[in-house]
Amino acid sequence: MPRTTDSNTSLSLTAASLSALYPESFSGEEALNALGSQTLNGLNDGASLTLTNTVATHVTATLHNDALTRPMDALVAEIRQLPADATAEGYQLVLRPWLWWLTLASNNRVFQNLSTSDIVTTIFKAHGFSDFLLKLSGSYTPREYCVQYAETDFIFVSRLLEEEGIFWFFTHEEGKHTLVLGDSNDAFVPIPNGPKVNYLGQQLGERELHGIRSGQVCMQAVAGVYRATDYEFTTPTTSLYSQAEAVAGPRSMYEHPGSYNAKARGDSLTKQRVDGLRSQEKRFVGESDCRWLVPGHWFTLAGHDDTTLNIDWVVTAVTHEASHDGYQNRFEAIPKATPFRPQRTTPKPRMHTQTAIVVGKAGEEIWTDEYGRIKLQFPWDRDGNNDETSSCWVRVVLPWSGKGFGMQFVPRIGQEVIVTFIDGDPDRPLVTGCVYNGDNALPYALPANQTQSGIKTQSSKGGGGFNELRFEDKKDAEEVFLQAQKDFKINVLNDTTATVGHDETLTVQNARTRTVKEGDETVTLEKGKRSVTIQTGSDNLDVKDSRTVKVGANQTHSTGGNYEHKVTGNYNLTVDGNLTIKVTGTLTLESGASFTIKSGADLAAQATTSISQKAGTSLSNQAGTSLENKAATTMTNDAGISLTNKAAASQTVDGGGMLTIKGGLVQVN
Repeated sequence: MPRTTDSNTSLSLTAASLSALYPESFSGEEALNALGSQTLNGLNDGASLTLTNTVATHVTATLHNDALTRPMDALVAEIRQLPADATAEGYQLVLRPWLWWLTLASNNRVFQNLSTSDIVTTIFKAHGFSDFLLKLSGSYTPREYCVQYAETDFIFVSRLLEEEGIFWFFTHEEGKHTLVLGDSNDAFVPIPNGPKVNYLGQQLGERELHGIRSGQVCMQAVAGVYRATDYEFTTPTTSLYSQAEAVAGPRSMYEHPGSYNAKARGDSLTKQRVDGLRSQEKRFVGESDCRWLVPGHWFTLAGHDDTTLNIDWVVTAVTHEASHDGYQNRFEAIPKATPFRPQRTTPKPRMHTQTAIVVGKAGEEIWTDEYGRIKLQFPWDRDGNNDETSSCWVRVVLPWSGKGFGMQFVPRIGQEVIVTFIDGDPDRPLVTGCVYNGDNALPYALPANQTQSGIKTQSSKGGGGFNELRFEDKKDAEEVFLQAQKDFKINVLNDTTATVGHDETLTVQNARTRTVKEGDETVTLEKGKRSVTIQTGSDNLDVKDSRTVKVGANQTHSTGGNYEHKVTGNYNLTVDGNLTIKVTGTLTLESGASFTIKSGADLAAQATTSISQKAGTSLSNQAGTSLENKAATTMTNDAGISLTNKAAASQTVDGGGMLTIKGGLVQVN
């Protein structure tokens, strides 16, 4: 049985949980931006190994070349027993880097305002891994909204790194392997025990020759130009078109969307993309027994007949075959002078329509920004707090939108909305509508009100009130209902025409004001009656100019109290028939100047008790033919100074019983 530790062997094993295992053979592959795996076969001539304690433990397989070594560390992903022989038990180990453990976990979650490096390192640490090194020279804009959806953690991390043009590889030491993240060729390190590697060709020699046995250059056709564009809604007229060119020509790649929202970001990404195309153009493919070739490490080729190949090369992939009898590998490399960027081979999930709940700040009912965007909580998001931090601002589709015009409805906290994703991109959600659910019932109960449709809002904050426009389409009960919870304002810049086919009722609980600023107002009642009733209060009519009232038939005016009519100018009253003024109390007619009563026929003044005529200066009663003053009992004509009764022809003064004429001086002529 070979020894478990042998300084002269080509292969040795260091593993605390597998110290009794003797390695027989080792094979596997490594590559830039690839997990790789190795298979190790070994024998155990002692007690059976405890398999349950070996999975996820470190195993370091060391390749030897005299005093020089090359460790390859990994974790045990699988161990199986092989058929035993008479002397020993056989075991096979599948070894993988710690990053592979991220393939065993998947998630649906949201990362906000974090750079790619922050996101991936957060995931590494969440898995309990800290053996990573960032060798990033670029600056990375935080991702406002980044979604992992139905992806393993490894797929998600790989996708983000590829999108940013970040490559990765491992460095190895006994009991440890470190993930290195890089974004420029400066991140590559020299191979162990290098960097010089001789090109041996088919020379025969001892182990110390240790070089490349064969190698061929491979040239591949690639596109030389990369173009991309995208759209940013906050600057809709700004072109985000970007172009990067390695080799001018008709072969170009064009991508939309380019997954960026700023021109500078687009320029950077297109440069990365074209570098990724160029890095596939020239490769050096070969076989060797050089144990030091490690992906992400560079070597200097020496001794090749084609001196143009004696340059620095970066190893991109290696396949190992090792046993105690020897070692060989197959490898690929690219010129170190060629910028390397990984290919974007990991697809981004394409999301279909989903539903989400509108969320916002605690204590608020509406949470929005200047663009009418809202925040969402998806049902699959276990980390969201159902508040304003649960998502990015999400735009809302409306039937109409324009520059300062269109429709405006902001979904409110607690509503369920339909969410689609622009180009299926999980990082670009878009709300397309709202749906009712068990908590949010329809405004009109169904199916009882299935003929009703409309818009009903809710007062905020606190609710309790609403504005509503409702249509009832039930046959013979059609109705349009409009409610304003508080004020109702209509602004018509030109004409308004309304036609009511039957009755109209207007009820105003408080005051009503109607103003016609310029022009005429016409109210026409073609047929029927008009009634105005003021049950409590007064009626004031103020006409600055003329007023005409025309009544085709009778008019009755009833005043419960006093009636006062004041005319600043003249007052003319024309009656085609009779005029009767009936006063229960006293009737007073007073003129500041002359007072004339004129009758085309008779004029009669009659009082049940007495009639008094009084003039401050003179009083004249005159008749064209005769004038008669007659009293049934007594008649008195009294003047303070003089009294004259005069007739042009004759005058009769007759006392039926007695006539008395009295004066300080009586003259009868």
